[in-house]
Amino acid sequence: MIERFISWCFNHRNIVFFSALILALLGGLSWKILPVEAYPDLGSVSVSITTQQEGLAAEEMEQQVTIPLERTLASVPGVTDSRSTSTFGLSLITLIFREGTNVYAARQLVETQLANNPLSNGAMPSLGPISGPSGEIYRYTLESDDKNLLELSDLQRWTIIPAIQRVPGVVNVDNFGGLTREYQLVLDPDSLQRYHVGLEDVLTAIRNSNANAGGGRVSRGEQSYIIRGIGMIHNLDDMGNIVVASHGGVPVFVKDLGRVQFGHQVRQGILGKDRNPDTIEGVVTMLSGENPSLVLDGLHTTIAKLQQQLAPSHVRIVPYMDRDHLVLSTTHKVTETMIEGIVLVGVILTLFLGSPRSAIVTAVTIPLALSVVFVLMHSFGMSANLFSLGAIDFGVIVDGAIVITETILRIREERPTEALDPVEVLPVAQRAGRAIFSSTLVIIVAYSPLFAFEGSEGKLFRPMAYTVSFALLGALLCALTLIPALTYLALRKPKHIWHNRPLEWLHARYTYWLGHFIDRPLIAYGAGVAAMVAVVILGASIGREFLPDLDEGSLWLQVQMPTGISLEKGESIANELRHAVREFPETSYAITQLGRSDDGTDPWTPSHIEMPVGLKPYDQWPSGETKAQFVERLRRRLSQIPGINFGISQPIQDNMSDLVGGAHSPLVLRVYGNDFQELRRIGQQIVDILHQVPGTAEASIFQEPRIPQIEVEADRLAAARYGISISDISDVVSNAIGDAPITTVYVGDRFYNATLHIRRKDLQDMQSLSQIPLLDAEGAYIPLSQVAHVGLHMGESNIAHEMSHRQVTIRVDNGKRPLSQYLADAQGRIDQQLHFDKEKYTLEWAGSFQQEERAQKRLMIALGVMFAVMLVLLFAEFRKIRQALLILSVVPLATLGGLIALHVRGETLNIATAVGFIALFGVAVQNGIIMIASINRHRVEGLGVRDATIAGAAERFRPVLMTATVATAGMLPAALATGVGTDVQRGLATVVVGGLGIATLLTLFALPVYFSELEMWVERRDAKKRPQSATEGAGS
Repeated sequence: MIERFISWCFNHRNIVFFSALILALLGGLSWKILPVEAYPDLGSVSVSITTQQEGLAAEEMEQQVTIPLERTLASVPGVTDSRSTSTFGLSLITLIFREGTNVYAARQLVETQLANNPLSNGAMPSLGPISGPSGEIYRYTLESDDKNLLELSDLQRWTIIPAIQRVPGVVNVDNFGGLTREYQLVLDPDSLQRYHVGLEDVLTAIRNSNANAGGGRVSRGEQSYIIRGIGMIHNLDDMGNIVVASHGGVPVFVKDLGRVQFGHQVRQGILGKDRNPDTIEGVVTMLSGENPSLVLDGLHTTIAKLQQQLAPSHVRIVPYMDRDHLVLSTTHKVTETMIEGIVLVGVILTLFLGSPRSAIVTAVTIPLALSVVFVLMHSFGMSANLFSLGAIDFGVIVDGAIVITETILRIREERPTEALDPVEVLPVAQRAGRAIFSSTLVIIVAYSPLFAFEGSEGKLFRPMAYTVSFALLGALLCALTLIPALTYLALRKPKHIWHNRPLEWLHARYTYWLGHFIDRPLIAYGAGVAAMVAVVILGASIGREFLPDLDEGSLWLQVQMPTGISLEKGESIANELRHAVREFPETSYAITQLGRSDDGTDPWTPSHIEMPVGLKPYDQWPSGETKAQFVERLRRRLSQIPGINFGISQPIQDNMSDLVGGAHSPLVLRVYGNDFQELRRIGQQIVDILHQVPGTAEASIFQEPRIPQIEVEADRLAAARYGISISDISDVVSNAIGDAPITTVYVGDRFYNATLHIRRKDLQDMQSLSQIPLLDAEGAYIPLSQVAHVGLHMGESNIAHEMSHRQVTIRVDNGKRPLSQYLADAQGRIDQQLHFDKEKYTLEWAGSFQQEERAQKRLMIALGVMFAVMLVLLFAEFRKIRQALLILSVVPLATLGGLIALHVRGETLNIATAVGFIALFGVAVQNGIIMIASINRHRVEGLGVRDATIAGAAERFRPVLMTATVATAGMLPAALATGVGTDVQRGLATVVVGGLGIATLLTLFALPVYFSELEMWVERRDAKKRPQSATEGAGS
């Protein structure tokens, strides 16, 4: 069938040429409209539930909000993991769903459960935006020469954020830093006592004086009117003129009780940038599944319009993180390595074939194969990124074309003065095409284990398997349909072919030495045994990890400061951090996000800093320095700042680690139990042990330490004696002392909170707090200390749950040490040195290594299936199970070169390098098929085993050497590449480049020797059987 297909295409080459042209045009068009991104979205399907309750401490949030919600959400189907954090005024719950769950269906299930089970305290949970770990696509700050921070904050909230949120594909814009404007009544305690007004009276008056009313309709003659009651507060005068009570027949206004003013919400966080200690930023997040290229285009257009709109106000939007830069630098690097690979392939083809025309014909396969890739990617809705395009080896793509071109070129070399006859060319092309078809299918099967991956590893490598398979199918189609006709047209006229003398000399020496080894097979056996022993030793000693570090071109720091520090002290340390980072000329910006944003949705206190750090392009760095060396220098410098613990990661990696392990770290250890004190004791002991483990760059308890709290505990009996309700005491705590909103003031299309509080100077110490006056039932004032106990206590700042169980999380950074080695060492030391009640407390390691273990199990099963399918394909090709097994038996030996290359370069065995080994297997099997098919053909023509082996191997020497060299050249630029977007390609290419040399030696020497020995043994066995059968026949 393959032969008929090749024959039809050869005889109808005009149709084939036209089809190839159409394919190239479609490929170019598809590339133009393909979504382009740096990295795929690796996050699991998750739904986050955020609940805010002003003023509640972590313990109350856990008891009143988190635990009831966890019980409500426990019945949501499809949840594989749940994680929660309870902190001051905030509960965050994250539900992680099974892979493949529709995120909108998951959110609908969660919303239904929440709606059917409302919280008893009236708190309203809300769902977070639909986004993933790589969802942040743009960060900016606002700068102005003449606007203050309050004015910038108003512009951000009411002008800039609404405009950006209207961009298609943008799901959320978060604000950090700045000031949140509010209407304030600053109460004077003396005025309250003078007018005999209670706090509850003021609250009630303001709430009741801020309402509009609808009066329906009235008719007057033929005209109808709508009646409106206008009573809402719109300015400070309206608020100040509210009547609270009457004193001596004279109305007491709000403005008589204190100062009515514009102020800002009590700050919970501060943003610093470089030398600016207090500014404001916006963080733009993309909807999951959107095309990043289109979203960023729309965003850039909107930002440009906003810049024009804000220019008269002397306000500028200054981006400091734009995902477009990462996309461009990644695609530029991938494109650069691709072009270098194509050029190298072209040069090597010319040198080997001795004919520039033949080299060009062969190289035509590359653009046409890529066209097939782009068309199919567009059809399947796939995006172009580092992983989906990074594994395509142009050397492997042209392998099939090389074999056919070289076979036809051989005819031209044999008869340089005669014109080529189509009748002579076609059978040769058909014979080569059959071997190519089988070998290409084998390589596609070699990549099939990648389809078995699930979760984040599946999102990384399944697209790679698709694109490589698409490229190989395109290359096969091109080799079978187009290359025979093009090669015939290029070589049909009599032409002297340039001969590569070194290659011819090498060919002669190869023929000699192959005969030498066939006559002395023990050398090949010894080499095979030595190679297998080396594979076992090198494979056992190499480090293992899940993924190589994916360079994002920036850093992300998590910094923990002493517990309970003030915002002002935290700002001082943040300034010191930025100054230290900007001492390094390699950095382009340093941002400190201290505490949480004013909307209160971050689970941090002023003791915590998140710190994005930008890096300049690596070509601007001092020569010879790597990113790892820079990070080590940065780590040493930051270690000089007293009182801080920190971890260094990258933005997407940090978000991914938080989603996987819950602690912004790729490796975590969870300690489960109920007693906070004991959990922290065990956790701290583990941290001390981990610091003794070689390789530990950072180990600390993720949950912030206990913080000082002033507790106002109502004395119910005393309150009852004075006729004061618990609600009156609660109002003092939440309003007079705290910052709870009383009502909302609407001004045009904007709205602001209105609050009241006692003057801050009256709240400086516990003595002042104790003297806050309350009005009793008789109208007399009594101090707060008479009806409540005011005292200082230590309380939890952050309470974490995993699957509804309390736990503390130790975040661990294993530095440069391979994860597998580090984990084994750490587990051994903890088992020996840690002592605790194992009935009440349990330990659990978590993080990316869980994905690694899951991926390894699936990979082992998939590899078994792959080799079984390969065996079937090889048996179908050769009709002899022994020859199929022989080719597969050489595959493990082919890994030797790849393992040596990994050891030399200090790389680890990870998913990326495993893909390199899979590609290596495919090339080794492909060359084995072509070699054995050639030898079998010579045997069919009547040659003996030894002569057929030497003749067939010698015939295939040039194409085998050429395919290996071209495949190596195609991957060499990627193996040597450094910088953003090269990490996966580099490990993968290192294996291919390092392994192909030994794999080629195996194909050229070991495989023919083993084949010869096997077939000679079969002949001897058959020869023994024949006389025995003849003797039995004569005897009968």
